[in-house]
Amino acid sequence: MIMKKKISIIAILAFMVVTYSCKKGGLLDESTLTTLNEETTFADSINTQAFLTRIYQQVGFQYDIQYLDAGGHSGAADEGVAGRYNGTQNSAVVIAFGLISKSSTNSDFINMWSVPYQNIRRVNVLLQNIGGAPLSAATKKGMIAEARYLRAWYYFLLIRAFGGVPLLGDKVYDITEDFSLKRSTYQDCVNYIVSECEAAKADLPTSATILPQNYGRITQGACMGLKSRVLLYAASPLFNGGQLAPSGELHELTGYNAYDKERWKKAADAALDIINTDSYSLYVDNGPTNRPGYGFYKVFQMRVNSEYLFAAMRGAQREFESFLLPQSRSGGYAFTVSQQTVDKFPMINGKAINEPGSLYDPANPYANRDPRFANSVIYNGSPWILSGNNAAPVYTYVGSGTTDAVSGPLGFNTGYFPRKYLLENSTGNGERCWGLIRYGEILLNYAEALNEYSGPVEEVYAALRKIRERAGITAGTDGNYGIKAGATQEEMRAIIQKERDVELFMEEHRMWDARRWKTAAVDFEKPIRGVKITKTGNTYNYEYVDVREHHFPANYGLFPMLASEIAKNTALIQNPGW
Repeated sequence: MIMKKKISIIAILAFMVVTYSCKKGGLLDESTLTTLNEETTFADSINTQAFLTRIYQQVGFQYDIQYLDAGGHSGAADEGVAGRYNGTQNSAVVIAFGLISKSSTNSDFINMWSVPYQNIRRVNVLLQNIGGAPLSAATKKGMIAEARYLRAWYYFLLIRAFGGVPLLGDKVYDITEDFSLKRSTYQDCVNYIVSECEAAKADLPTSATILPQNYGRITQGACMGLKSRVLLYAASPLFNGGQLAPSGELHELTGYNAYDKERWKKAADAALDIINTDSYSLYVDNGPTNRPGYGFYKVFQMRVNSEYLFAAMRGAQREFESFLLPQSRSGGYAFTVSQQTVDKFPMINGKAINEPGSLYDPANPYANRDPRFANSVIYNGSPWILSGNNAAPVYTYVGSGTTDAVSGPLGFNTGYFPRKYLLENSTGNGERCWGLIRYGEILLNYAEALNEYSGPVEEVYAALRKIRERAGITAGTDGNYGIKAGATQEEMRAIIQKERDVELFMEEHRMWDARRWKTAAVDFEKPIRGVKITKTGNTYNYEYVDVREHHFPANYGLFPMLASEIAKNTALIQNPGW
């Protein structure tokens, strides 16, 4: 109870009036003074801490794009269809229809560049001024470490979208300054992020030693988690010698000069370092009345759990339900799940739906599925508890009397809605956060990197077994939870990639994973599909249909430098294909 009260203080801080609000733009954003200026801000301990809290506030800003604004990232992937497909500048339309351009005026796309640089500048302002703040040496030391991690996080968001970007160091650029700042190489950016994580880690608490009132702030685990993800991306085909620019100066800006298998080893070791701390574990809740795999569902309702390495704290809210539930359950119809995603969920025995012995029944397609399916997706007949224990099914068949069917007034509905993140049996607010790095991802990072380096060795199987055991999949006679014994490296690669798609569904990974694997141009250049269900007597008939066009041009492998940024900084070199 004490912890909950103290945690809420951190969430409330995120909504405090802060010192600086930046104009939208890029490297040259100028701070706009309110009633405070730099001198008065850092002369006060509370204002100094609020300034750091402001930098935390946008760590999950792309979750706003994906979920709350039903925007580009989910719409660009095959996870589902954003529910606001109207207007040429809607974020979902811009990305999913292949309409991004270097001259784009879409705010969500512009924010991919501007928001990270705004916060990188804030970090540099903090580092420049914190020395004179009336805080203890120990407090300053911890705040500096947090700020350096946050700066590294924002640089990661930049390089996953654009490749190498200008590294500013600790310098605070003024809007009146004339400058020509080149893009740093991708290698230099990766090295910088990793070194900042290592430096910050040395001055930060562990998840076990952080004070309860500071829960939600950066720990050593967050530093290790970001390092794991950055090195995994760096080892992946898009950047590890297989970048879109085959030669010339752009080659180094968009990836490494040549493939190096040892990068997979570094990524595997970074993930293993986290596993070996024994500080994190998959959250399990096998209460006698809980459905199979309930821990997987429950973990996303909890701020405090054994799985989050880094999360964006949120105040008590009901924003997910307001946007994501079907209209028949008072939702905003902002996102529907694709048939492509549904088909990736395996069966209760871990086998793929098209695999021999899977138990899949086309006439009853939602029976005997991996419990993560029912814990992630609302489907026809899926029970939804609004309050008490009254589980009223959600019906999406034609003629069900709801607008949730494919033939309803919103013609691009797929017949499926998200369940993951959403509060059941409650009409009140939930104290959830946005999990930005969690232990399930770390296990998958380890399995992927180790498979690429050593092939499908036992440690790869062990990591996947942990994921599937918590999911509620049955172990089978061989104890492999449906994972093929004796798989080749290629077969295991496909298993791991699909496992990421299922386990990390709606966690802002799918598009970025497909890009780094260099499968996006194939995976996403096809219509998003849904299911049109009709009912005859007590029998349901399933017709799988295209519900929305979908495009992912080859040059989407890296997004373009904005023309407005190049106009301000002529040293920027445009990405290939733009």
